Amino acid sequence: MLELIFAAALMDTVALPDHFETVFVHEWGAVTFTEENVIFGTNPFTAPNSDFIPPDQWNEPVARAPIVYFYGEHFTGTFTVSVHSGSFIETLPIPESLVSTSTKPSQHSYHAVWNISSTSDGQSENTIEAGRDYPGILSELLEIWRKPPSFLLEFEDGLKEKFIYYECLLNPSSEDDFYPVLLQNNGAVLHPDYTGPVMRFVKRMETVNMELITEWPVSGQIVYNKVPNVPGILCDWARGAMKSEELVSMWDTWKTWIYDGSWSGDTLLVFPLPENTIEGMTTIILRTDDYREVEYSRFYLGILSN
Repeated sequence: MLELIFAAALMDTVALPDHFETVFVHEWGAVTFTEENVIFGTNPFTAPNSDFIPPDQWNEPVARAPIVYFYGEHFTGTFTVSVHSGSFIETLPIPESLVSTSTKPSQHSYHAVWNISSTSDGQSENTIEAGRDYPGILSELLEIWRKPPSFLLEFEDGLKEKFIYYECLLNPSSEDDFYPVLLQNNGAVLHPDYTGPVMRFVKRMETVNMELITEWPVSGQIVYNKVPNVPGILCDWARGAMKSEELVSMWDTWKTWIYDGSWSGDTLLVFPLPENTIEGMTTIILRTDDYREVEYSRFYLGILSN
């Protein structure tokens, strides 16, 4: 029965109206809380010639592969990502401006701004110029990220792309900045009062098995004996805020890394982050030249290994 519910949810979690007067901005991403090396701009895979974040920063959370898509009414305008306490690691395409907004030398906050000169419904790979690859990003990931039926964006320099991507290092100011994750001196853990859903991946011998826990820590646990329908689970967690193709792309980005057991520790916990936590990390703003209404949908996962 549960699989039928997930299958129904996966048909499409967002039904956009036939006549648009609104621009819809959809974003998915993940925040990793792990003690392994985090690779600059190659989320979630590693590249042997990449630079590493030094060991004394391993415990700092990283917002990895946030991908932003646009739908609805065609527009021109500017798109801004603000990191409230942290810094950008990677941005694609390259923004027109990236400036520090810090008021004190000890603090770090930044704005990245992209000027979007046009949008279109083109879906052809030839139209996207997306035979083009970017240094540090695997071509397989680019192919995955270009699959959702979002607008084709044209930027001020003439580059066309299906998405805006950024990755940033986050500097917490308190131990509960990333609820339901609690940051402690000996590492990150799930907050003791968290009772939401969790996918728990466990290394056993040379395999990784997944358990769906509908109410953490133990209530309602379901053990899968076959490969689960994870995009269906994500659709359920997103509660209609995202398109199914976006969530398939999200899972396709992470599944090889997860099932290869490439993460540190024996257990990996994956869970949805609440809206307040997401807004506390970064803010996204689209300003259209014709002052159209804009609706935002943001869906983030927390990924915690121990």
